[in-house]
Amino acid sequence: IAQQQLLAIARALSMNCRILFMDEPTSALSEDATERLFEVIALLKARGVAIVYVSHKMDEIFRLSDRVTVLRDGKTIGTRATVSTDRAELIRMMVGRDLDSAARSIKPADQTVTLAVENLTTRKLKDVSFELRRGEVLGIAGLVGAGRSELGAALFGIDPVHHGRILLKGQEFRPASPSHAQRRGMGLVPEDRKLQGLMLQMSVKENATLSVLPRMSRWGLLSARREKTLFDPAAQRLRLKPASPDLPVGKLSGGNQQKALLARAIFADPDILFLDDPARGIDVAAKEDIYRLISELAASGKSILLASSELPELMRCADRILVLREGRVTGMFPASDTTQEAIMAAATHSLAEAG
Repeated sequence: IAQQQLLAIARALSMNCRILFMDEPTSALSEDATERLFEVIALLKARGVAIVYVSHKMDEIFRLSDRVTVLRDGKTIGTRATVSTDRAELIRMMVGRDLDSAARSIKPADQTVTLAVENLTTRKLKDVSFELRRGEVLGIAGLVGAGRSELGAALFGIDPVHHGRILLKGQEFRPASPSHAQRRGMGLVPEDRKLQGLMLQMSVKENATLSVLPRMSRWGLLSARREKTLFDPAAQRLRLKPASPDLPVGKLSGGNQQKALLARAIFADPDILFLDDPARGIDVAAKEDIYRLISELAASGKSILLASSELPELMRCADRILVLREGRVTGMFPASDTTQEAIMAAATHSLAEAG
Protein backbone atom coordinates (compact mmCIF):
# COMPACT_ATOMS: atom_id res chain seq x y z
CA ILE A 1 0.00 0.00 0.00
CA ALA A 2 2.81 2.42 0.86
CA GLN A 3 4.42 1.99 -2.58
CA GLN A 4 1.06 2.54 -4.28
CA GLN A 5 0.61 5.70 -2.22
CA LEU A 6 4.02 7.07 -3.17
CA LEU A 7 3.39 6.31 -6.85
CA ALA A 8 0.04 8.13 -6.78
CA ILE A 9 1.65 11.16 -5.13
CA ALA A 10 4.51 11.22 -7.64
CA ARG A 11 2.06 11.01 -10.54
CA ALA A 12 0.04 13.94 -9.18
CA LEU A 13 3.14 16.07 -8.60
CA SER A 14 4.36 15.45 -12.16
CA MET A 15 1.32 17.19 -13.65
CA ASN A 16 2.50 20.73 -12.80
CA CYS A 17 -0.99 21.58 -11.62
CA ARG A 18 -2.14 24.86 -10.06
CA ILE A 19 -4.62 23.16 -7.72
CA LEU A 20 -3.67 19.89 -6.01
CA PHE A 21 -6.18 17.72 -4.13
CA MET A 22 -4.59 15.26 -1.68
CA ASP A 23 -6.79 12.69 0.07
CA GLU A 24 -5.13 11.07 3.12
CA PRO A 25 -1.73 11.07 1.36
CA THR A 26 0.26 9.90 4.40
CA SER A 27 -2.04 7.09 5.56
CA ALA A 28 0.49 4.39 4.63
CA LEU A 29 3.76 6.36 4.57
CA SER A 30 6.73 6.06 6.90
CA GLU A 31 7.76 9.08 8.97
CA ASP A 32 10.67 9.82 6.63
CA ALA A 33 8.45 9.67 3.54
CA THR A 34 5.87 11.84 5.29
CA GLU A 35 8.51 14.47 6.09
CA ARG A 36 9.66 14.51 2.47
CA LEU A 37 6.07 14.97 1.34
CA PHE A 38 5.62 17.90 3.74
CA GLU A 39 8.75 19.53 2.31
CA VAL A 40 7.31 19.17 -1.19
CA ILE A 41 3.98 20.64 -0.06
CA ALA A 42 5.78 23.66 1.44
CA LEU A 43 7.68 24.15 -1.83
CA LEU A 44 4.49 23.91 -3.91
CA LYS A 45 2.74 26.39 -1.63
CA ALA A 46 5.65 28.83 -2.00
CA ARG A 47 5.25 28.53 -5.79
CA GLY A 48 1.60 29.50 -5.57
CA VAL A 49 -0.01 26.07 -5.90
CA ALA A 50 -3.33 25.84 -4.04
CA ILE A 51 -3.64 22.62 -2.06
CA VAL A 52 -6.75 20.91 -0.70
CA TYR A 53 -5.47 18.50 1.95
CA VAL A 54 -7.90 15.90 3.30
CA SER A 55 -6.78 14.21 6.51
CA HIS A 56 -8.01 12.84 9.83
CA LYS A 57 -4.58 13.42 11.38
CA MET A 58 -4.76 16.53 13.53
CA ASP A 59 -0.99 17.06 13.68
CA GLU A 60 -0.87 17.27 9.89
CA ILE A 61 -3.83 19.64 9.71
CA PHE A 62 -2.26 22.08 12.17
CA ARG A 63 1.17 21.84 10.58
CA LEU A 64 0.17 22.29 6.95
CA SER A 65 -3.08 24.20 6.63
CA ASP A 66 -4.07 27.86 6.70
CA ARG A 67 -7.80 27.14 7.01
CA VAL A 68 -9.74 24.07 8.07
CA THR A 69 -13.18 23.05 6.80
CA VAL A 70 -14.96 20.28 8.70
CA LEU A 71 -17.45 17.98 6.94
CA ARG A 72 -19.84 15.59 8.67
CA ASP A 73 -22.38 13.34 6.96
CA GLY A 74 -21.77 15.12 3.65
CA LYS A 75 -22.44 18.59 5.05
CA THR A 76 -20.16 21.51 5.85
CA ILE A 77 -20.10 22.05 9.60
CA GLY A 78 -17.79 25.05 9.59
CA THR A 79 -14.52 26.66 8.55
CA ARG A 80 -11.87 28.00 10.90
CA ALA A 81 -8.54 29.74 10.51
CA THR A 82 -6.04 27.16 11.71
CA VAL A 83 -4.29 29.60 14.04
CA SER A 84 -7.57 30.47 15.79
CA THR A 85 -8.82 26.96 16.56
CA ASP A 86 -7.60 23.92 18.49
CA ARG A 87 -7.82 20.14 18.39
CA ALA A 88 -10.74 19.92 20.83
CA GLU A 89 -12.90 22.32 18.81
CA LEU A 90 -12.24 20.50 15.54
CA ILE A 91 -13.08 17.13 17.09
CA ARG A 92 -16.36 18.50 18.45
CA MET A 93 -17.20 19.77 14.97
CA MET A 94 -16.23 16.44 13.38
CA VAL A 95 -18.18 14.10 15.65
CA GLY A 96 -20.80 16.33 17.24
CA ARG A 97 -19.65 15.49 20.78
CA ASP A 98 -16.65 15.50 23.08
CA LEU A 99 -14.57 12.34 23.05
CA ASP A 100 -13.09 10.48 25.97
CA SER A 101 -9.62 9.85 24.61
CA ALA A 102 -7.97 8.68 27.81
CA ALA A 103 -5.56 5.79 27.50
CA ARG A 104 -6.98 2.40 28.30
CA SER A 105 -6.59 1.12 31.82
CA ILE A 106 -3.80 -1.42 31.48
CA LYS A 107 -4.02 -4.29 33.93
CA PRO A 108 -1.41 -7.02 34.39
CA ALA A 109 -2.07 -9.61 31.71
CA ASP A 110 -2.84 -13.19 32.62
CA GLN A 111 0.49 -15.02 32.42
CA THR A 112 -1.08 -17.82 30.36
CA VAL A 113 0.75 -17.89 27.02
CA THR A 114 -1.75 -18.27 24.19
CA LEU A 115 0.71 -17.88 21.31
CA ALA A 116 4.45 -18.54 21.24
CA VAL A 117 6.52 -17.83 18.15
CA GLU A 118 10.04 -19.29 18.07
CA ASN A 119 12.63 -18.28 15.45
CA LEU A 120 9.95 -17.80 12.80
CA THR A 121 11.51 -17.40 9.37
CA THR A 122 9.74 -16.74 6.08
CA ARG A 123 10.64 -15.00 2.85
CA LYS A 124 10.44 -11.65 4.72
CA LEU A 125 10.90 -12.57 8.40
CA LYS A 126 14.12 -13.74 10.07
CA ASP A 127 14.17 -15.57 13.42
CA VAL A 128 11.22 -13.72 14.94
CA SER A 129 10.41 -14.84 18.50
CA PHE A 130 7.86 -13.57 21.04
CA GLU A 131 5.10 -14.68 23.39
CA LEU A 132 1.53 -13.39 23.57
CA ARG A 133 -0.46 -13.78 26.78
CA ARG A 134 -4.14 -14.05 27.55
CA GLY A 135 -5.75 -10.62 27.83
CA GLU A 136 -2.69 -8.86 26.41
CA VAL A 137 -2.43 -6.32 23.59
CA LEU A 138 0.97 -6.77 21.97
CA GLY A 139 1.80 -3.90 19.63
CA ILE A 140 3.84 -4.52 16.47
CA ALA A 141 5.87 -1.48 15.37
CA GLY A 142 8.22 -0.88 12.48
CA LEU A 143 8.74 1.22 9.39
CA VAL A 144 7.11 0.43 6.05
CA GLY A 145 8.49 -2.92 4.90
CA ALA A 146 9.73 -3.91 8.37
CA GLY A 147 7.56 -7.02 8.44
CA ARG A 148 4.42 -6.03 10.37
CA SER A 149 1.94 -7.32 7.79
CA GLU A 150 4.24 -10.19 6.87
CA LEU A 151 4.03 -11.46 10.45
CA GLY A 152 0.26 -11.72 10.10
CA ALA A 153 0.66 -13.42 6.72
CA ALA A 154 2.92 -16.06 8.31
CA LEU A 155 0.63 -16.68 11.28
CA PHE A 156 -2.36 -17.21 8.99
CA GLY A 157 -0.75 -19.44 6.39
CA ILE A 158 -0.62 -16.81 3.65
CA ASP A 159 3.19 -16.84 3.53
CA PRO A 160 4.89 -20.24 3.97
CA VAL A 161 7.05 -20.75 7.06
CA HIS A 162 10.59 -21.83 6.17
CA HIS A 163 11.89 -22.33 9.68
CA GLY A 164 10.82 -22.00 13.31
CA ARG A 165 7.76 -22.95 15.32
CA ILE A 166 4.35 -21.54 16.18
CA LEU A 167 2.83 -22.85 19.41
CA LEU A 168 -0.88 -22.26 19.80
CA LYS A 169 -1.97 -22.84 23.40
CA GLY A 170 1.11 -24.99 23.87
CA GLN A 171 0.59 -27.15 20.80
CA GLU A 172 2.62 -26.83 17.62
CA PHE A 173 0.64 -25.22 14.83
CA ARG A 174 1.54 -25.04 11.14
CA PRO A 175 -1.03 -22.74 9.52
CA ALA A 176 -2.18 -23.81 6.06
CA SER A 177 -4.60 -20.97 5.30
CA PRO A 178 -6.58 -18.18 7.00
CA SER A 179 -9.59 -20.50 7.31
CA HIS A 180 -7.38 -23.12 8.99
CA ALA A 181 -6.14 -20.51 11.47
CA GLN A 182 -9.72 -19.36 12.10
CA ARG A 183 -10.78 -22.91 12.94
CA ARG A 184 -7.98 -22.98 15.51
CA GLY A 185 -9.28 -19.84 17.22
CA MET A 186 -7.44 -17.06 15.40
CA GLY A 187 -8.93 -14.00 13.71
CA LEU A 188 -7.44 -11.59 11.16
CA VAL A 189 -8.36 -8.03 10.21
CA PRO A 190 -6.13 -7.32 7.16
CA GLU A 191 -4.41 -4.05 6.32
CA ASP A 192 -6.30 -3.25 3.09
CA ARG A 193 -9.99 -3.54 3.90
CA LYS A 194 -11.15 -3.01 0.31
CA LEU A 195 -8.72 -5.33 -1.44
CA GLN A 196 -8.21 -8.01 1.22
CA GLY A 197 -11.24 -7.85 3.46
CA LEU A 198 -14.59 -6.67 2.14
CA MET A 199 -16.95 -7.73 -0.63
CA LEU A 200 -17.79 -4.17 -1.67
CA GLN A 201 -20.98 -4.99 -3.57
CA MET A 202 -22.42 -7.04 -0.72
CA SER A 203 -24.37 -5.41 2.09
CA VAL A 204 -22.95 -4.28 5.41
CA LYS A 205 -24.81 -7.04 7.20
CA GLU A 206 -23.69 -9.72 4.73
CA ASN A 207 -20.04 -8.68 5.02
CA ALA A 208 -20.13 -8.60 8.80
CA THR A 209 -21.67 -12.06 9.13
CA LEU A 210 -19.66 -13.93 6.46
CA SER A 211 -17.52 -15.66 9.09
CA VAL A 212 -20.51 -17.31 10.78
CA LEU A 213 -22.77 -18.36 7.90
CA PRO A 214 -23.35 -21.88 9.32
CA ARG A 215 -24.74 -20.37 12.53
CA MET A 216 -27.30 -18.40 10.55
CA SER A 217 -28.38 -21.21 8.24
CA ARG A 218 -30.84 -24.04 8.55
CA TRP A 219 -31.03 -26.88 6.05
CA GLY A 220 -28.62 -24.91 3.86
CA LEU A 221 -30.84 -21.80 3.78
CA LEU A 222 -29.90 -18.48 5.35
CA SER A 223 -32.23 -17.31 8.11
CA ALA A 224 -32.76 -13.55 7.87
CA ARG A 225 -34.06 -13.56 11.44
CA ARG A 226 -30.91 -15.21 12.79
CA GLU A 227 -28.76 -12.85 10.74
CA LYS A 228 -30.55 -9.82 12.19
CA THR A 229 -30.41 -11.23 15.74
CA LEU A 230 -26.65 -11.61 15.41
CA PHE A 231 -25.92 -8.38 13.55
CA ASP A 232 -27.97 -5.78 15.43
CA PRO A 233 -26.28 -6.06 18.87
CA ALA A 234 -22.84 -6.04 17.27
CA ALA A 235 -23.71 -2.96 15.23
CA GLN A 236 -24.71 -1.17 18.43
CA ARG A 237 -21.57 -2.26 20.24
CA LEU A 238 -19.35 -1.04 17.41
CA ARG A 239 -21.46 2.07 16.75
CA LEU A 240 -21.74 0.87 13.18
CA LYS A 241 -24.04 3.42 11.59
CA PRO A 242 -24.98 2.70 7.98
CA ALA A 243 -28.15 4.31 6.67
CA SER A 244 -29.33 0.73 6.21
CA PRO A 245 -27.66 -2.60 7.07
CA ASP A 246 -28.64 -3.70 3.55
CA LEU A 247 -26.61 -0.88 1.94
CA PRO A 248 -23.58 -2.07 -0.09
CA VAL A 249 -20.57 -1.79 2.20
CA GLY A 250 -18.63 -0.04 -0.57
CA LYS A 251 -20.85 3.02 -0.11
CA LEU A 252 -19.93 3.44 3.57
CA SER A 253 -17.29 5.68 5.10
CA GLY A 254 -13.90 4.16 5.79
CA GLY A 255 -14.69 4.03 9.50
CA ASN A 256 -17.91 2.08 9.03
CA GLN A 257 -16.25 -0.25 6.52
CA GLN A 258 -13.55 -1.02 9.07
CA LYS A 259 -16.15 -1.67 11.76
CA ALA A 260 -17.94 -4.13 9.47
CA LEU A 261 -14.64 -5.97 8.99
CA LEU A 262 -14.00 -5.99 12.74
CA ALA A 263 -17.51 -7.31 13.36
CA ARG A 264 -16.82 -10.23 11.00
CA ALA A 265 -13.67 -11.16 12.91
CA ILE A 266 -15.37 -10.86 16.30
CA PHE A 267 -18.41 -12.92 15.29
CA ALA A 268 -16.07 -15.91 14.86
CA ASP A 269 -15.15 -15.48 18.57
CA PRO A 270 -11.38 -15.90 18.18
CA ASP A 271 -9.07 -16.31 21.16
CA ILE A 272 -6.28 -14.51 19.29
CA LEU A 273 -6.89 -11.52 17.02
CA PHE A 274 -4.38 -9.97 14.60
CA LEU A 275 -5.31 -6.38 13.74
CA ASP A 276 -3.27 -4.90 10.89
CA ASP A 277 -3.43 -1.09 11.03
CA PRO A 278 -7.13 -1.17 12.00
CA ALA A 279 -7.46 2.60 12.38
CA ARG A 280 -5.63 3.65 9.20
CA GLY A 281 -7.37 6.37 7.22
CA ILE A 282 -10.53 6.62 9.34
CA ASP A 283 -12.08 9.50 11.25
CA VAL A 284 -11.38 10.40 14.86
CA ALA A 285 -14.69 9.11 16.24
CA ALA A 286 -14.33 5.74 14.50
CA LYS A 287 -10.77 5.44 15.83
CA GLU A 288 -12.02 6.00 19.36
CA ASP A 289 -14.68 3.32 18.89
CA ILE A 290 -12.03 0.86 17.67
CA TYR A 291 -9.67 1.69 20.54
CA ARG A 292 -12.52 1.14 22.99
CA LEU A 293 -13.30 -2.21 21.37
CA ILE A 294 -9.65 -3.31 21.58
CA SER A 295 -9.66 -2.53 25.29
CA GLU A 296 -12.94 -4.40 25.84
CA LEU A 297 -11.71 -7.46 23.95
CA ALA A 298 -8.48 -7.58 25.97
CA ALA A 299 -10.42 -7.18 29.22
CA SER A 300 -12.59 -10.15 28.22
CA GLY A 301 -9.48 -12.33 27.87
CA LYS A 302 -8.78 -12.09 24.15
CA SER A 303 -5.13 -11.94 23.06
CA ILE A 304 -4.50 -9.21 20.51
CA LEU A 305 -1.64 -8.52 18.11
CA LEU A 306 -1.94 -4.87 17.03
CA ALA A 307 0.25 -3.96 14.06
CA SER A 308 0.22 -0.22 13.48
CA SER A 309 2.06 2.48 11.57
CA GLU A 310 1.13 5.05 14.24
CA LEU A 311 3.24 5.06 17.39
CA PRO A 312 0.76 7.10 19.48
CA GLU A 313 -1.82 4.40 18.76
CA LEU A 314 0.51 1.68 20.00
CA MET A 315 1.53 3.68 23.07
CA ARG A 316 -2.11 4.12 23.94
CA CYS A 317 -3.55 0.67 23.21
CA ALA A 318 -0.75 -1.84 23.81
CA ASP A 319 0.69 -3.45 26.93
CA ARG A 320 4.01 -4.23 25.24
CA ILE A 321 5.44 -3.17 21.89
CA LEU A 322 7.50 -5.47 19.66
CA VAL A 323 9.68 -3.62 17.14
CA LEU A 324 10.66 -5.03 13.76
CA ARG A 325 13.30 -3.85 11.31
CA GLU A 326 13.89 -5.60 7.98
CA GLY A 327 12.07 -8.68 9.24
CA ARG A 328 14.00 -9.00 12.51
CA VAL A 329 13.02 -8.19 16.09
CA THR A 330 15.09 -5.24 17.33
CA GLY A 331 13.26 -4.45 20.55
CA MET A 332 10.49 -5.25 23.01
CA PHE A 333 9.20 -2.43 25.22
CA PRO A 334 6.58 -2.09 27.97
CA ALA A 335 4.24 0.57 26.56
CA SER A 336 3.82 2.26 29.95
CA ASP A 337 7.57 2.72 30.37
CA THR A 338 9.00 3.75 27.03
CA THR A 339 9.02 6.64 24.56
CA GLN A 340 8.30 7.05 20.87
CA GLU A 341 11.96 8.01 20.44
CA ALA A 342 13.12 4.68 21.90
CA ILE A 343 10.78 2.76 19.61
CA MET A 344 11.92 4.73 16.55
CA ALA A 345 15.55 4.10 17.47
CA ALA A 346 14.88 0.35 17.52
CA ALA A 347 12.91 0.60 14.26
CA THR A 348 15.73 2.36 12.42
CA HIS A 349 18.81 0.57 13.79
CA SER A 350 20.00 -2.98 13.40
CA LEU A 351 19.97 -5.38 16.35
CA ALA A 352 23.71 -4.91 16.87
CA GLU A 353 23.42 -1.11 16.75
CA ALA A 354 20.39 -1.12 19.09
CA GLY A 355 22.31 -3.25 21.60
